[in-house]
Amino acid sequence: MNKGLALLAVLAVTACGATDPDLGGGAPGDGWRELAGSPLSPRHAALGLWTGTEALIVGGSDDTICPPNADCRADPTPPADGAAPPPATGKGRRIADSPVPFSWGQGVVVGKSAYILPSQARQVLEYRVDEDRWSLVQVPFKPDSWYQLLAAGGRLIAYSGSDETEEAPDYVLDAATGSWHELPADPQGRSYDRTMAWTGRELLLFDKELVPNPGQKEPSLTRAAALDLATGTWRRLPDSQILYTGPWLLAAGKLVNPTLGDADGGEVGNWGRAYPNGGILDPATGQWTALPERPGGGETAGARSATSAIFSGLHGSVLDTTTGTWEPLPTLPGGRRSSATYVAAGRDFLVFGGGWGDDLRNDTWLWH
Repeated sequence: MNKGLALLAVLAVTACGATDPDLGGGAPGDGWRELAGSPLSPRHAALGLWTGTEALIVGGSDDTICPPNADCRADPTPPADGAAPPPATGKGRRIADSPVPFSWGQGVVVGKSAYILPSQARQVLEYRVDEDRWSLVQVPFKPDSWYQLLAAGGRLIAYSGSDETEEAPDYVLDAATGSWHELPADPQGRSYDRTMAWTGRELLLFDKELVPNPGQKEPSLTRAAALDLATGTWRRLPDSQILYTGPWLLAAGKLVNPTLGDADGGEVGNWGRAYPNGGILDPATGQWTALPERPGGGETAGARSATSAIFSGLHGSVLDTTTGTWEPLPTLPGGRRSSATYVAAGRDFLVFGGGWGDDLRNDTWLWH
């Protein structure tokens, strides 16, 4: 096959799916529609992004999928080709091959450009959607550092995921000049599990305090601070009572972390009570509230608002923020599927490829 990159453009932050050995939720196939005619070969671990009108599928691997808990070699020659299927049909145009073949990675869409940070190469790739052209973007952070990308309006943010080794600066890219600028240092101090979200007005930082042996007497809980990019000023927000610092969906002005479940520290180092994994923050007031109750608990597959979504798996329930109710995600047809590509196409869920063992697929499904 043509070795390279498969790019599927996504709206709300979703990349590749983790292993889902037992799919389930609603009735099998209920609500899923197959989009026929993908121009890509079977693969897994491709990156998916949403441009606002079409999905981009980039990269991936055509090697055998490594079983859970097994030690497998990395694919030496991942694909470099890609395609842009519109959700209406699924049969899209091919895009130019990426200059850097990769499997796994993260990316965001800013304006007419998709920015991608492959897991194998610590450099940023830019794909101009309107020109079908790739270029390399020089980065100011260390090649072996773990940075994350975020779209903040018309800006590209690159932020450090942890200060555990050293306190690393966060950056914003000036797309017009191609130059990076350091963001003002946040008021939280050294931290870990750092994630960011964009509210349309401010850049929100979520993290946990970096302390010796965290979690022995009480858990490290999620903290929050907001940065006004126009003025460069930070403001602290009240600390939460939740454990997870992401993912986040912006819905009606509030940030929603839909992760179900809780933890109490276990038998050793028990915290005395259970703390929820997810919750809801109103950035304007700093008020934290609990997620809507999900009868019977269960796993989280994602959340969606009236116009956007985040999806994290093929098993569990999806929170509809417009009604405050949980909807079981129907079982995706086709049996076991690991390392599929997840794309939040607006509020719809697009799934491409993946497979099980050496049974790789290039089918595309849409859940509306």
